[in-house]
Amino acid sequence: MTRQTEYLESGEPFALQVPGLPYPLPLPWVWLPGEEQDVRIASLNLVGKVRWNADLGALLAGRIRESVPDFTDLCLMTVVEKALQLAQVVASALGMPDMAVAYNRVKPHMEATGRPVIQVGTDSITSGGKFLALYERDINLLVQRGSRGVILVDDVVTTGGTIQGLVDLLDQVARLKNLPGPIPLRGVFCVAEEGKRTRVLPAPVHALARLPDPVLRPGTRKPDPHQGRLWPRP
Repeated sequence: MTRQTEYLESGEPFALQVPGLPYPLPLPWVWLPGEEQDVRIASLNLVGKVRWNADLGALLAGRIRESVPDFTDLCLMTVVEKALQLAQVVASALGMPDMAVAYNRVKPHMEATGRPVIQVGTDSITSGGKFLALYERDINLLVQRGSRGVILVDDVVTTGGTIQGLVDLLDQVARLKNLPGPIPLRGVFCVAEEGKRTRVLPAPVHALARLPDPVLRPGTRKPDPHQGRLWPRP
């Protein structure tokens, strides 16, 4: 049996205890700089964590089976890039050969000048203002496999900004394909929640664990002089 990798990041870690996982997840404390306020979080980064993704994916697949007994005409979906490995483990455990992926930008392979591409803007506590994009393959998969709705697999849910962006994407798919109604989001399954519990989301959130609440301090990042042109403030 391969031993657990030693903690590879500097500073005192936060030990995330996930029910059903036989070992804690050591997470680094990190400051995310902002113009109005900086945010300190215990950073759950699953990229490259092979064992974590395998074990957490198995737990999430079990949670999905308990909550969604019938997968008929339901499509699994995730967001590039931090939850991609996790979602692939979940899809494999559930016997789903394909899943829809929302990208963080329009990429060359999408051939946006000749194929349908949908892009919306959203906000995330870890990456700020960003885009979510679907291209032809994922649009068609959602239409063909998701008539009853979509199950989202994510790593962490904080403000729910990414979830709202995905709902906007699904609405745009329905308009593009002239569907009789929007594609509903049936549930969000994630490793952990953090932040305020009072947020209003269009689907229930099922989390394996909870991260400590973010800590705030006055912002230290200087304003970008080009920001107004690229991402106008509301």
